Amino acid sequence: MSNHDGMYIGGSWRPAAGRGVTEVVNPADEQVIATVPAGDGEDVDAAVRAARAALPAWSATAPARRGEHLVALRDALDARREEIAATVTAELGSPIGFARRVHVGLPVAVTASYAELAATYAFEERVGNSTVLHEPVG
Repeated sequence: MSNHDGMYIGGSWRPAAGRGVTEVVNPADEQVIATVPAGDGEDVDAAVRAARAALPAWSATAPARRGEHLVALRDALDARREEIAATVTAELGSPIGFARRVHVGLPVAVTASYAELAATYAFEERVGNSTVLHEPVG
């Protein structure tokens, strides 16, 4: 496991505004396995600003293209399956088989189902002489 003294906000790593760190402890042997920035309100505000700035472009992205992004995410998670499972095991004390199946397997499967949904869902349908447009609100 590696330590990182920054936060990933707005598409890039940046130093955390907060100066504190949180130690990640392996519950099996109580050894510190990593440290991460604790962050503070300024970090939260930066993350919220970045999310707000990204919303217009993401909202205008076609569902099929969103699905392509989700496929890429699924593939990236799947490629790092063993690393993620080992990290979860060290951080939570979860048995490795359970971590592989649940902590990694479920996110890979759910991301794949969302990608398929984005590619195949009928966001617009004709009902008689009307067009029904399904628009997400969340």
